[in-house]
Amino acid sequence: MKIWYKNLDKRAKSPADGSWHQNVFDVGEVELKFEGQVTPLFQFYAELPTNGADGNTTIDEAAINLAFAKEFQVLAGEIRKSFTRAQLSSSYSYLTPQGYWLDPQKALKTIRTPWDPKKNNQDSGLMVHGDLLDGMFRYRVGVYNEHRDTGGKFWDGTGWANVGQTPNTKANDLKNFEWNARIEFTPTMLGFKPESAATITSKVADTYLGAKDVLTIGLGYHTATHTPKARILGNDVGDLKRKGWTVDAMFEKKFGNVVPNLQIGYISLDKTHFYRNFTTGTVKKGDTDVWYVTGQLLFDQCVWLGKPAIAFRYENITGDGQWTDGTILKKDLTAETFGLAFNYYIKGQAARISVGFDHTKYDDALKHYLKAGNKEDSITDWYLYLQSKF
Repeated sequence: MKIWYKNLDKRAKSPADGSWHQNVFDVGEVELKFEGQVTPLFQFYAELPTNGADGNTTIDEAAINLAFAKEFQVLAGEIRKSFTRAQLSSSYSYLTPQGYWLDPQKALKTIRTPWDPKKNNQDSGLMVHGDLLDGMFRYRVGVYNEHRDTGGKFWDGTGWANVGQTPNTKANDLKNFEWNARIEFTPTMLGFKPESAATITSKVADTYLGAKDVLTIGLGYHTATHTPKARILGNDVGDLKRKGWTVDAMFEKKFGNVVPNLQIGYISLDKTHFYRNFTTGTVKKGDTDVWYVTGQLLFDQCVWLGKPAIAFRYENITGDGQWTDGTILKKDLTAETFGLAFNYYIKGQAARISVGFDHTKYDDALKHYLKAGNKEDSITDWYLYLQSKF
């Protein structure tokens, strides 16, 4: 269960567009989760969240896992995508509770995430996964539904537009597959414990709160065709065949009563969108780079009711794109976010209170685009967050 109070910064400069702070109480999520097994081979799990005060219940994840051995298992259903660590991490373990890839102005659109934003971290598919050499190496290789659509895939300098002649055309949707593959390494010979991939869900956590010393280095690969062949500004521009790779590392080790946690990651994606090049007058295929660093310092002793910690997060998202007013030309669609959270773990992640803020600043072409639309390019949101698991 996730309960929020948020003090939201103003999003625009005029009253008609929202030039005031907002105070919002919200039930962010109430989730029913269960897992079990019919036999040691035939396992299952499901997560059914009710999101927001509207009470809409969805199937977040639901799958059957065939556990042939720790070295080889098959997971099928609505499952996590096996590309980045972020996609495999449980949101109940986030160091800063608002999570990854913040975009309060919704200005990044299709370049914000390296996966289908409608599906968040997961989709229907099949993944083989397992641990090798007692967990020193882990692997996850998954094949998923491949979604092709034209909605909001073209940056024309004034915002995101649909491509093709009909909005949200889905020609050749689900024609092929999306592929995601990930391998991880832990130097177990140095005393670090592996984050097993041979589990029912095959998920990981952003922190283990000092329960074990962890050092994980991960590499991932992704490929998918995510638009049909398109026609923009009278020209046939083909489709977008997105390919990407990522490298990341996670370190957490207990030193006496102090548990430092540090994570860093980089994601490179090509052909994430189309954009208009005002220098040449052509439509080009754009790439996106994402990198982040996050961490936490936990005091592993009770102070009054729980264990205090301070966490931070910095992330930078940059995609190809241009903006011009006819006089000046700005390149790159850039957003960077810094967040700080004071976490208080009363009973681990089962009873947690967090207070913090996230500051997002848009730069380069995105900054000028927002200013031209009378919108804020620098936003700071504060929050109080209560979390419970039972």
